[in-house]
Amino acid sequence: MSHSNPKPVLYHLLMGVGFVALIGWFALMRELGFMTWVSTFGPPTHTGAMNMLAIMIWMLPAFLAWKYYVRFLNRTLNVRGIYYEDHYYGTDSNPPPGDPDDADKRR
Repeated sequence: MSHSNPKPVLYHLLMGVGFVALIGWFALMRELGFMTWVSTFGPPTHTGAMNMLAIMIWMLPAFLAWKYYVRFLNRTLNVRGIYYEDHYYGTDSNPPPGDPDDADKRR
């Protein structure tokens, strides 16, 4: 993300607030015992895998909110730049090199 932002300190401060919110969301999961609850559905030998599944399930809405929060900040503070997925989902006729769908388009 390029920083042609006239308010870089505010931008970084708000990004930090969002990151603290992500950490708080994870801490809430630990406090509520969600990982323990999910790990009871698997065998005791697979507790680590069940904990990872619990983290993935719990953090999914948080990362979705993070995505829209960052886009909101960028739009509000006039931060300009290129997102990696813009090239993939864009409407340009030349897909990026190494795209697995590249071969299908040439047929």
